[in-house]
Amino acid sequence: MDAPRSAYEARIYQTWADYWACVPALFATPGTSPRPYGSQRSAPGIHIWTIQNRVFIEYDPSRGRQLAHAVEQLPSAITLTADLLARHWPDPEIDAITYGLIFHLFPGDLPERHLPGGFALRRLTTSDQEQLRLLEDSSSPEEMSEAFVAIGHEMACGIFQLRGQGKTPLLVAAASAYERTGFVDPGVLTHPDFRGRGFGSAAVHAVCEWAIRQNRIMQYRCNRENPASMGLARRLGFTQFVVQDSIWLK
Repeated sequence: MDAPRSAYEARIYQTWADYWACVPALFATPGTSPRPYGSQRSAPGIHIWTIQNRVFIEYDPSRGRQLAHAVEQLPSAITLTADLLARHWPDPEIDAITYGLIFHLFPGDLPERHLPGGFALRRLTTSDQEQLRLLEDSSSPEEMSEAFVAIGHEMACGIFQLRGQGKTPLLVAAASAYERTGFVDPGVLTHPDFRGRGFGSAAVHAVCEWAIRQNRIMQYRCNRENPASMGLARRLGFTQFVVQDSIWLK
């Protein structure tokens, strides 16, 4: 690994270490580090993060005793996963299990961006709120929740289809980003009629360019069961660093 990439990777792991209040060397050590989460979670759950060889758990404080009992049922040599933990959790309490990946971007891996003619990319402002609402109306509630795009985030941009003189350009894709776990975290929405044409990637690309200019580190989260989202991350040059699964409880 070349020196600039090695130094940047060290920044990534140090940021994760800051989040978990540990030293980066802990990531190479097998084991489990649990901690209760605060009031920021909107639904009860157990969230399992695997960083290198270390497993970190954030959990609903009211489930601490139950979590400890479930973990005790597992062999110490086995790496904890959501599926393993779920086997030792009462089925009626489990609402859903989600399987996630977290990627980070080395600045030099970001490819060039190409936007076809007839489309324009610019930063979104409050005057675009109605256009964003129309884009949201074209998306499912699950897509909106996963994307979490908002003009009020630190950075928000959109790609518009230019429709001729006197016609309002149509917002076909939007991306925004805010700070999460110490990184710049983007979300993206693309109109169903314009998917598969690279507009979502181009919108996230603009957020990446902004973060790189700010000397901040990008992360990209996606569900392992969403190949389109994983493909977007890889097209933009992101590299996987973390597995993050969740057991959502009723």
